[in-house]
Amino acid sequence: METITEYLGKILGDLESVGGIELSAIVSKQGLLMASGNLGTGTTGEAFAALTATLYMSAQSTILRLSNEKTKSIIVETQDKHLITYAAGHDALIVVLVGEEGFIGLILNELKKAAEKVQKILS
Repeated sequence: METITEYLGKILGDLESVGGIELSAIVSKQGLLMASGNLGTGTTGEAFAALTATLYMSAQSTILRLSNEKTKSIIVETQDKHLITYAAGHDALIVVLVGEEGFIGLILNELKKAAEKVQKILS
């Protein structure tokens, strides 16, 4: 029988097969690493989890104050990359770093599917 971490890892593996995803992880909104796919070299999972959760929670706080709505995703765009943090239930986030060759629309669609799977596993 597979563990929750193995199930979450499988979801990230399926997500990374879309192409264009350079880094991926599932983190708690408290900043703890729950599962990681490819985190690349020079990136510690714990730091990645903490930083992306902080980013998400800060943006969510701002959005709640401005519009009284919950945040579904946050996209940070640089010259050639996109960092996407996507809510996956009450306590989890899926975080991906997408390179130039990634198709954001396709990846957002796959993130939505992955988030639903994560939510079911963690419920």
